[in-house]
Amino acid sequence: NLDISMLVSSGRRVLSVTRARLLSTVAVASMEDGSLRAHVSRRGREAPALLPRYLSDARGVETFDAVSRPDGVLQLSVAENQMISDWLVPRIRSIAASPASDAHGGGAGLFEQADIFYQQTHGTPQCRAAVAAHMERVLCGGSYPIDPDKLVVGAGCNAVLENLLFALADAGEGVLVPRPYYAAFEFDLRARAALEVLPVAIRRGGFEASGYYPTADALEAAYASALSRGIAPRVLLLSSPNNPLGFCYPEEVLAECWDWAESKENLHVISDEIYAGSVYRTPADGQPPWTSLATVAARRGRQLGPSAHLVWALSKDFALSGLRVGALYTENEAIRTPLQKLNDLCQVGSPTQAIVSRLLTDQLDAATPRKLWCAAMEEANAARLRSRYDRLTAVLDQGGLRYLDAGAGLFLWIDLRPFLSYGDSGPPQRENSGSWAGAVGVEEALLPAREAEAERALYLRLIHEFGLLLTPGASMRSEEPGLFRCVFSAATEEGFEVALQRFARLAAAPRAT
Repeated sequence: NLDISMLVSSGRRVLSVTRARLLSTVAVASMEDGSLRAHVSRRGREAPALLPRYLSDARGVETFDAVSRPDGVLQLSVAENQMISDWLVPRIRSIAASPASDAHGGGAGLFEQADIFYQQTHGTPQCRAAVAAHMERVLCGGSYPIDPDKLVVGAGCNAVLENLLFALADAGEGVLVPRPYYAAFEFDLRARAALEVLPVAIRRGGFEASGYYPTADALEAAYASALSRGIAPRVLLLSSPNNPLGFCYPEEVLAECWDWAESKENLHVISDEIYAGSVYRTPADGQPPWTSLATVAARRGRQLGPSAHLVWALSKDFALSGLRVGALYTENEAIRTPLQKLNDLCQVGSPTQAIVSRLLTDQLDAATPRKLWCAAMEEANAARLRSRYDRLTAVLDQGGLRYLDAGAGLFLWIDLRPFLSYGDSGPPQRENSGSWAGAVGVEEALLPAREAEAERALYLRLIHEFGLLLTPGASMRSEEPGLFRCVFSAATEEGFEVALQRFARLAAAPRAT
């Protein structure tokens, strides 16, 4: 990381910062310096502060490289899949080099003449048809028809989610999100849509998946608490397969949440199903089967209707976060035109849509004409995810480290509470969960100061002593400290082998309690 000197006009102070932290430094300086504040809006200054702190930490460390930095930190905190590049890169290169339909033998190149002009704002018909067929196959298992005309394809899941929320709720209204949750939801919901994130306290009982299932009682308590503070909840946002917990919600949990939401006036449900194609363990392994909210509707013989919506993207199941392709499905005709117009600001380029259409519809090869290439890739990805899960949990089991049993997504939720150190005074006493279960609001979801300090100290110890950069639970509004998300797909195979060694060393280290 090269130092960059930034000259601040007032007092002509010179701040030396690393390239990785330039943005956050500008934001801090802007709030402190009147001359800079005059050139940045309040919302512009506040937006970077909504991003979770671990993202800047991830950019600021010297990361592992087998040759140049074998002692570097292994970045296991950002949700990316490094395991299927051997499938994706050759395929995309082959597609990009294939002839366009209007080439007439004039050479290679997927680019069509029509691609230089405006396209339908919600996605080309070919791309929407391909995405709809894929969502119907993978998310719904063929149980529910996904109509391409009710689909919007935009620049990533966060873009289509923000637009959907913008169309469903007004500034200052609330979105209920069960804790813990994907840390960047707060940025996606607050930065421009100006919605109130309402973290819902869920956890009860011991350290097992069922203790994290949202219930009607928990949602009702949060809903009532929001109303008492003058905030009208408009959306319940569910994430299944769950990030950061790594499991699928059972069908009965989804049904209970949906039934509860439908008992309220003008309350929508959004099901974020971005990891639906990354399920790697089954009921035979003790995991709930993958179930989409659309499948719940199909089994009830009904439609999703105007108040239930799905979002999905290629960034996780296809490890294509750089292509920026997400999709939302809604049967709400009233918001369809607003969504299409809002998508003007985050359309996907024509060549990218053409590549995506081919990725989702091409056959594997001439020898297997009935098998899609993407289906074969999904099988390989699931096998690799399962292999990494098994290898990592074997190390943790051997070292006596607890984790939440997982089966979908890219994550393992690891219990490192025994390593929290509070000094001579010991851990602080916690209130009975029943007394705070209904409280909602990001401020209420923050850990108490001593717990936050203890988790931060452990987080930094993991980085500097063990070379492991994990996602701290506090950034995902965990209800207690010492729980960390490990993205076990984020390293190369060589890096993952080193990660296993480092986890073994961590497991052998003395516990604080």
